[in-house]
Amino acid sequence: MARLPAPRGLVAFISDFGLDDPYVGIVRGVVERLYHGSVRVVDVSHGVRPFSVLDGAYTLYTSYRWFPRGTVFLVVVDPGVGSERRAVAVATRNYYFVGPDNGVLHPAAEEDGIVEVRLLNNPAFHLRPVSHSFHGRDIFAPAAAALAAGVPLEALGDPLEPGSLKRLTLRQPCPGEGEPVEALVVHVDRFGNLALGLEGACLEKLCRDGAVEVETPRGETFEARCLPVFSHAKPGELVLYMNSLGFPELAVNLGSAEERLGATLGGRVRLRPRGG
Repeated sequence: MARLPAPRGLVAFISDFGLDDPYVGIVRGVVERLYHGSVRVVDVSHGVRPFSVLDGAYTLYTSYRWFPRGTVFLVVVDPGVGSERRAVAVATRNYYFVGPDNGVLHPAAEEDGIVEVRLLNNPAFHLRPVSHSFHGRDIFAPAAAALAAGVPLEALGDPLEPGSLKRLTLRQPCPGEGEPVEALVVHVDRFGNLALGLEGACLEKLCRDGAVEVETPRGETFEARCLPVFSHAKPGELVLYMNSLGFPELAVNLGSAEERLGATLGGRVRLRPRGG
């Protein structure tokens, strides 16, 4: 078996908790209570759309590689909390991922190369009593902090087959030359930019004539220019470009593509080369 990465005492925290309620602070407090400052917590984002496993998976997938080897990612996007979904820890070639087995961990873990998976069923690493609705506090935070502090992965619970993890796909293959594609919106940022679940190579195929036709969920059709970045467009112009996180993205310069197109997270837009 491949050697597991050496922990760095660092937990990177992603959730859909937002910052209006005490949940983020409580989870951070649990880590501090258990390890007295020897484990640091970095907040990646708590703005994941509520209950959106897709948005959580995108947030993790696009951020994990920028952290040092041995970082433990604590991901609490868990609409199935209290159900039969499993709580897991996944070791990859370079990182650890802790969270619900609902697909949110899968794209990042699979890309980095899954080495070992453990079920978080050792009560020695749970806060007691375990709440039915706050596993982020009672199960995931203690496990992530323990890994970051150097507790062996096998101490957290029973082994699981990596192939049994729930899968989630963020990217779909490119269409054939000149063919349209139904692109899934995998993330909408605070500016209303729409990240599309397409392979990067799709951009070249779709943009062969410098622009694409975009059909919205409402049946309207717009033209989007293919540009290196939205700021190269005129104010209010719709553009298609490669975002800084490696996904094709629709944006309106100084505006919102979400509002312009009426597209939503988890919905689809139809793209075709101009004149295709």
